[in-house]
Amino acid sequence: MPLRDALAMAQQRGLDVVEVSPNATPSVCKLLEYGKFRYEQTKQEREARKNSTSWRIKQVKFHVNISEHDYQIKVRHVAGFLEKHMKTKVSLMFRGREMAHQELGMQIMQRLAKEVQPYGVVESAPKMIGRSIHMVISPLSGKVKPPPVADAALGGQSESGGRVMAVEVKAAPVSAPPPPVSSPGQASRAPLSSLETAFNRAQGQKTS
Repeated sequence: MPLRDALAMAQQRGLDVVEVSPNATPSVCKLLEYGKFRYEQTKQEREARKNSTSWRIKQVKFHVNISEHDYQIKVRHVAGFLEKHMKTKVSLMFRGREMAHQELGMQIMQRLAKEVQPYGVVESAPKMIGRSIHMVISPLSGKVKPPPVADAALGGQSESGGRVMAVEVKAAPVSAPPPPVSSPGQASRAPLSSLETAFNRAQGQKTS
């Protein structure tokens, strides 16, 4: 259809002539509402970016004087991101005089790279940029193992951060056997208590 006829038809119907396949020979045009077309196109692009894993980059920050407990928590965070197939950027920042100990920061980054080997591979080696060391870790292509769960002896916390509860199971008490039934001709008398024994002894000394 000639372009002039297409424009006339679109004007009659209150629509627009939109070129949907510019690379085709000849190019393909449709009569539709341009605003709705742009909305649907933007929605499809947004869904494509949402389902893509290449842009999912998480960041975890360290300090050179980090404690062992905090270090283990951040290692679990990095492992969790890699398990979800998210590329992770690790940054170690120096403050003040900590710049004089850059080798300690490199040791922390190398230790981290070694501990997360079951979950990912180092894509960008540790590099000093300004006052920070940066490293990028990519998830493995295959299925990775879940992050390790903290043992109760090492802080008593699970992977989700909750406290590990120890449940003690006690055996039910064994009921005592029933007291023997005395015969009709035999008087049943319970053994004397310690208080009654002491009272009788005092009475005997007083009468003597």
